[in-house]
Amino acid sequence: MDIDRNIQQVALDNYLWGSSADDVTVGAALDADGGVLHVRFSVCERELRRMVWEPNGKVWTDSCVEVFVKNTDSDEYSNFEFSATGAFLAAHGAGRRDRVRYSDQEREAVAVEVRILQNDNRRSRWVLDASIDLVRIGIIPSAPHEIAFNLYKCGDGLQRPHFLSLFDIPLESPDFHRPEFFHKAVIH
Repeated sequence: MDIDRNIQQVALDNYLWGSSADDVTVGAALDADGGVLHVRFSVCERELRRMVWEPNGKVWTDSCVEVFVKNTDSDEYSNFEFSATGAFLAAHGAGRRDRVRYSDQEREAVAVEVRILQNDNRRSRWVLDASIDLVRIGIIPSAPHEIAFNLYKCGDGLQRPHFLSLFDIPLESPDFHRPEFFHKAVIH
């Protein structure tokens, strides 16, 4: 896959660990320019949870979308987890344990915007735009460069928690921190 200025539409259609399309559907649009990865998540779900507002808070308990990405030349991967509030967690490391949070200065390489389109007792629709400067934050040295990544949607604190991914994670229990299931792409 090449991620460049040509927008690629994808669906997060791997419903994991008991999740159902009755509860949530997610599409994403990917493009890149000069090593900046742009992802637009379009979410439709039964419940919208927006409780986490602080940087590096427990955003996965909210209605949350996530980008996990790594340089294919490195054992380390980065996770960017975005609440529907716009708050986000950003960390890196070689595994689930011992994650290192990005500094405030490094977090400036990430831009996020959220728009709530609908939120009533039937459903919620919202869009989150994230731009991650992979060069500035130090994930890749320059563009073009090969990366490996996956996209996720979760909501651990929802009445009916759900877990979706772009690329399948064939495990029995929830765990997005599995870079062996990332897929490769060239980012431009």
